[in-house]
Amino acid sequence: MFTNNIFNDENAFAEAHHDIVDRFLRHKRLPYDDYYDVVVFGFLRAVRQYCNRPELREKYDFNAIAWRKMTDDLCSHYKKQSSPMRRAVTVSLEGMSTKNDWLTLHEVVSGSVSLFEQLEAELICDEILNLLTPEQAEILRMRLDGYNTCEIAARRKRRCSDIENMFADIQASVLAMCIV
Repeated sequence: MFTNNIFNDENAFAEAHHDIVDRFLRHKRLPYDDYYDVVVFGFLRAVRQYCNRPELREKYDFNAIAWRKMTDDLCSHYKKQSSPMRRAVTVSLEGMSTKNDWLTLHEVVSGSVSLFEQLEAELICDEILNLLTPEQAEILRMRLDGYNTCEIAARRKRRCSDIENMFADIQASVLAMCIV
């Protein structure tokens, strides 16, 4: 019985303060239909915490807690959307045959790029990689895989500024190769 009362109190509180979700989405200039499901769970977690922890009610305004939880969920959503796995190229295996001549996956992926252009690009990449230290080559690969500077720094156990300096060195090396 006690649990039902808490649940009813949480429901009533959530209904009374639901306009915070609308204000949050308007403030962030986010489309309601696209982002409501992203932030509403943060709002509901805030309701549950606020209703079940009296020390929060004494110390903080509900708006602050709800805003923080919704912001956290939005950040998590953006991070998930920008992860390398999300940005991977997808190749359909449907329609890979034309007039009974089957194409290899390589031919489908490379599309209209001629073999010569592909070879030339591979040679340029090899030249660039030969100019770089193994660590520079690894952070360049990570950047090409979609990691941002801070993610690379965390994985390499370095500071973001170190990684930025390494990218500046890589850029200088590539420019020097192009000038020669």
